[in-house]
Amino acid sequence: MKKFICSCFLILCLLLFFYSSHIYYTLYRFNPTNVYQNIKYISSNQFKGRLPGTLENAQVATYINIEFKNNGLKPYKGKEFQNFKVLYPRKIKSTPYLKVSNREGSVIEEFIYGKDFKEDMLNFKNNNLTFGKTNIKALRDDYLQINTSNGPFMLFVPPGNDLSFRSSFMHNSNCNMYIMVTKETLTSLKNLLNRDFIVDCFIPFEVAETSVNNVMGYLEGKNASAPPIIVSAHFDHIGTDLNGTIYSGALDNASGLSFMLEMSKYLASLGKPNRSILFLGFNAEEFGCLGSNAFIKEYKEDIKDSKVFNFDMIGSDNGVPLCIMGGKKDTDKTPFIASVSSTCKTEKIFFNYLFEDASDHEGFRKQNIDAITFCDNDMSRIHTPRDTFEHISLDAIERCYDVASKEIVKYTFKNSFVIIYYKECLIVSIIGILIFSLLYRKIKKDNL
Repeated sequence: MKKFICSCFLILCLLLFFYSSHIYYTLYRFNPTNVYQNIKYISSNQFKGRLPGTLENAQVATYINIEFKNNGLKPYKGKEFQNFKVLYPRKIKSTPYLKVSNREGSVIEEFIYGKDFKEDMLNFKNNNLTFGKTNIKALRDDYLQINTSNGPFMLFVPPGNDLSFRSSFMHNSNCNMYIMVTKETLTSLKNLLNRDFIVDCFIPFEVAETSVNNVMGYLEGKNASAPPIIVSAHFDHIGTDLNGTIYSGALDNASGLSFMLEMSKYLASLGKPNRSILFLGFNAEEFGCLGSNAFIKEYKEDIKDSKVFNFDMIGSDNGVPLCIMGGKKDTDKTPFIASVSSTCKTEKIFFNYLFEDASDHEGFRKQNIDAITFCDNDMSRIHTPRDTFEHISLDAIERCYDVASKEIVKYTFKNSFVIIYYKECLIVSIIGILIFSLLYRKIKKDNL
């Protein structure tokens, strides 16, 4: 009887050894350095800030598609790209100006673009503004609201008197155009308006319509009829200003995209999942999550019971916690969020929560689809030219992987213990083989 039991345990250890060693030798190991190098490439000057509607944005979409193919992913329902239309801010070949003239048309003062004033990218329904003191609707220390026959406009002093910040483009925002001015410029304008002078401002952007693409890659599971697990990140950013200053968007969101691409290599190497995995590169997130909403609108019936792992701003070097971001109506008790936070605690990860509709999880949550965004909530350089790859932390990337990989495996490979802890299983199986081999020999010798 002892011999039989020992034989059974030895066989189990051998099976565990062969399975875990197979995983060990075939598994693609997630590499934070690869993520870093990809962030460096995608946020490089070559792609000029990846603004939707530009050639460079389309080039990044093509790059993602090539990477998906190289990683063994297939088109989703026969499509590599999902095309949709957006309104975007298109540059015009002209020179920006902000100047003050008297009633006879002589220029009294002219301000310098980039030093005294600059466009915020919120809207350009009308790109020319001419007004006097009778057009002032509201006047405060840090902003000036104007009403003209063309509609409302806003001149405002940005936080820290810093003109480098650049908002997302929102074609349906309240004012026709938003102009950032320094505190000194606003003071000068107030004084000149009190002398009954006329202010004239022109910003060479216009609102135009174009077509852009989401990118889709599919890893088919054994149960292809089940709603897929979705792994996503947006790849667009906010382009360049009129001086040609590039907003690289390394953390936001070359990081999340690069993380997703590296994750796709790891997950594809595990073999055929029980449940399909859909990898999505979303476009036009900076325009109000338009890409994810376009995807949801077209594929809503196919993803009703999906679970969405979105990555937006992964890899801050500022020592911030890993943020689990849910929708506005979520709490830390929401089952999907509670599961992720439990893994964070198990892995001893420094984390916190944020419940905001502030990334591509938003549209899914509004449709009652489980969705979270992993985020390093560091806003210190976001939407400025200072958001560059030099500020990316490999440790922060690996921290997110330690949590996200286990959670995704939980849903796609039925929480396979051996896949998650293959190294530990390999060591245990080797020790077990040695112990039960010696024990088997001893029992056999005693029976002689």
